[in-house]
Amino acid sequence: MRLYLAGESALELIRYLRSTNDDGRLGGEPVRRKTLGDAICRAADVKSLDETATRWLEHVSAPIHAFVGDRAQCTRTKALVTHVLDGGMRGGLFLDLGHDICISTPQFVFMQIAEKISLVETLRIGMELCGHYSRWRMEPRVLGNGYYKEYEENRACTFLLPAAMRVQGVVAFLEGMKGRRGAVKARAAAKWLLDESASPMETATYLLLCLPRRVGGYGLPKPMLNPKLVVKGPTGESERYPDLYWKSHNIDVEYNSDSAHSGEWARYRDSKREVELVVANVKVLPLTRNQLFDEDDFNAFAQGLRKLLAVRRRELDAGWEACRNELREALLPSWRPKR
Repeated sequence: MRLYLAGESALELIRYLRSTNDDGRLGGEPVRRKTLGDAICRAADVKSLDETATRWLEHVSAPIHAFVGDRAQCTRTKALVTHVLDGGMRGGLFLDLGHDICISTPQFVFMQIAEKISLVETLRIGMELCGHYSRWRMEPRVLGNGYYKEYEENRACTFLLPAAMRVQGVVAFLEGMKGRRGAVKARAAAKWLLDESASPMETATYLLLCLPRRVGGYGLPKPMLNPKLVVKGPTGESERYPDLYWKSHNIDVEYNSDSAHSGEWARYRDSKREVELVVANVKVLPLTRNQLFDEDDFNAFAQGLRKLLAVRRRELDAGWEACRNELREALLPSWRPKR
């Protein structure tokens, strides 16, 4: 018997495994079974799983949500809630992690959650899975390159991870899921996904600047996130990765955390990178956490960027301002509007 994790339960385990596996990958093999005839549907069977599976499930909130093959297997208890798999089995839905645990693939999780939560929260999760961080809190660990694996103002993320999915793969997956629950909303959200985000703050900056005005964004063109640029300096060529980069105008928005624990070396490293990009004729616009969290400062920043990108100015009325406040509250949980 196997447990086929669904929705939020699968997402929590994905976050945990990305953060704690040494290589930052989920592992597992694609499930190729054509039915869910071996699906666990009783809480008692969950308790009988081995030590590794039990340890994994300790990091999944109760009740655990899982898929079963037919309605007769549905159950709802404080420990386990089961759901019939809409549309039946096909490839690309699950990974077999071993230890009788199968997990919804990241792109399948993205489709499932899109049906239940807002567009903005769907995008936050999608950008995380397409990016190099996981919203899972763990103790800091210094890696061989001197970076912290866990490093952020709210100390609730793990960083420098391989992406769990890619935008192109998500789009292709959703094309094959037409007619299934969640597919329409997931396709609408996928239009705004980008690969390569390095942190929640980069994700927030991108979404605030580029989402359409109807949801509170500034409607600016999409940038590239952390693309590789080869710049020439006094000591030769070196690789640099600008945070939000608009290739058409050679503009880079660099998010610079000003949190105390970022350290002098981190600030020096960021400053040196900015200088090298400027020397390479890249227009670098530094953005601090204080600017991002101050609505007036960020509005001025966005309007300045709009001019540099030669985007026509449009009137932003009270309706847009209300949407903007909702968007900021969703993306910047500690932010509060000025009174």
